[in-house]
Amino acid sequence: MRVKKVGIFNENQLIGKTALKTLNDYGLKCFSSDLSRIMGNQYDNQGYGSYYINGTNVTNPKKEGIRYIGTDGKALTTYSRGNQMGIGIRICISFDDIENFDLDNIYDLNIEYPLNAISGMVGRTIDKLFNKKNRLIIKTGRSHEIDGKLYDEYEAFGIRFIKMQNKTDSKILSDGTSTEKNKDVYLQVDKIPFIVDEDARLIYSTLILFSTNLVFKGKDYIADIVENLNGNFLKSINDELEHKKPCILFDEREETTKNRYGFDFSDLTEEEIIEICINSNIAVFLHGKTGTGKTERMLTLDRDLELIDFGCTSSDGFTGIIAKDFNSKELFLYEPYWYKNLCKKCKDAPNKLHILFLEELTNAKNDIQKVAFEVALNKTLTNSGFRLKLPENAVVCAAGNEASESRSANAMSEPLFGRFAHVYIDTDSEEWLKWALKRKKTGKELLYKKQEEINSIHPAIVDFIRVNGDKVLRTKYNGITPNADPRKWAIASKALYKSNNPNVLRAFVGEELTKSFIEFCKMNLITIDDVLNDRCKVESIPFDPSLRWYTTICLSMVDDENVDKVRQFVRGLGKEFLAVFDYEWSKDNDERIMKLYSQSDRAFVKGLKPNGNR
Repeated sequence: MRVKKVGIFNENQLIGKTALKTLNDYGLKCFSSDLSRIMGNQYDNQGYGSYYINGTNVTNPKKEGIRYIGTDGKALTTYSRGNQMGIGIRICISFDDIENFDLDNIYDLNIEYPLNAISGMVGRTIDKLFNKKNRLIIKTGRSHEIDGKLYDEYEAFGIRFIKMQNKTDSKILSDGTSTEKNKDVYLQVDKIPFIVDEDARLIYSTLILFSTNLVFKGKDYIADIVENLNGNFLKSINDELEHKKPCILFDEREETTKNRYGFDFSDLTEEEIIEICINSNIAVFLHGKTGTGKTERMLTLDRDLELIDFGCTSSDGFTGIIAKDFNSKELFLYEPYWYKNLCKKCKDAPNKLHILFLEELTNAKNDIQKVAFEVALNKTLTNSGFRLKLPENAVVCAAGNEASESRSANAMSEPLFGRFAHVYIDTDSEEWLKWALKRKKTGKELLYKKQEEINSIHPAIVDFIRVNGDKVLRTKYNGITPNADPRKWAIASKALYKSNNPNVLRAFVGEELTKSFIEFCKMNLITIDDVLNDRCKVESIPFDPSLRWYTTICLSMVDDENVDKVRQFVRGLGKEFLAVFDYEWSKDNDERIMKLYSQSDRAFVKGLKPNGNR
């Protein structure tokens, strides 16, 4: 069935003995769609708007004016000349004006139009897709005429919509949210809800579809409305506009990360964290009071470590001495003793990791700490333009006392602090006995195996930051405990790959953030196998937005073969979560994007029947 002609109410259909019987149940009040609101329709605080009718001034028929139903449901007349603002259009269609009319199927008549705004999580997501020119936005090839202007139709997450700017003042939308002037509004293309009046042989909309501004003289406004409705509006709802092939709107690509992880959540001792960091070639700083066994813990790992004690080492002893050759007059660097020793150890045993341990680093002066910073950061010793590179199988570790524990201790600068993984040794008798009983006096064999640098950040870290945002990406630096920043997360990722245990993160981002990260990873999420094997139902998932969000992220890793069943499951969580699923599953993959488009949901509103039930 297709519509051949569209009209509006006659006044005698609304008032008096000839009024439609169905309106006795529904009344003359009519809700204003979001489209009509942002076009300037008058509406009250309950959402009822005003709409044009075809009629005359019953109190003074000789006086010309425009008739309309006000927000209170009463017929009114305005005698203004020129632009008539803020009155909407509510359509009627006669059975005789429907091609191939079928009474049995009239309730399923599918007439679509952009009506209500897409808000909430879905609206914010679509807005982000547009702002980032994401390739999940599909241009469907359809257009919709609104007030003389054509708007392209788009699709994302199975939702078809147009993008339109609010040209009026701030408006309250149908869901209670507001939109400001000149702000973009995304209006969903959906089925126009109708009431069917079989006795009167017509259907009429339960919403005010849009608002219009008319220049009129006398009663010409009716002709203008009818001409507008049966022009591009009729083409729009009948889908007769010229179509182009559906296409991806934006060509920019986004990097995609496959997120799938399984962790060992067992507790890690400080010694295990130290070992993980060293094996990951990450510099470690040990904090603790004097006598807590910081140096002993290093000797446990490498009995032959190279130790520099800044409590009794001079500046020249650490950086080397610059001298002049009296013959050539050129400067040269006397390599420090520790550097020669370390290079010899690394060369003699190339398959071992060798520790350079900077003892009492906090006792060193600031200028020496700057040199130590370069050693820890780039494994390079610099002195007056001379640069000595540490061997690849050398790893830097350090220890020191807090400034509050020692008068000679200096607080480390933030850049230097940020280059280390930080382990806090707070030894009590029980912990010390555990360590003392298991330690090997000969030291461990720290094997060195050159491997390619892992450039990608661990997917669990990516997910954690993506979900929680800036509040976990960066935390405040206090100079005492580790804080988070992008560099720390990148370093922590290496240790996480190496250990597969999130407890190692406390050496990089601190205790509290590590606890949050572990809670995130431990959430009892529904897995893909659970869904495919029917081991769970949507109803069994607690209505916790965070849990459902994380579950959706987890399920979005499903392969192409099983996506239909998993996507159907996610649909049961709600439209917002289906939008997240579609985004995560399909991003940067043309075939998946077009598959979602071809399988777009068409869950349109059912027509209202005469008894008032949907």
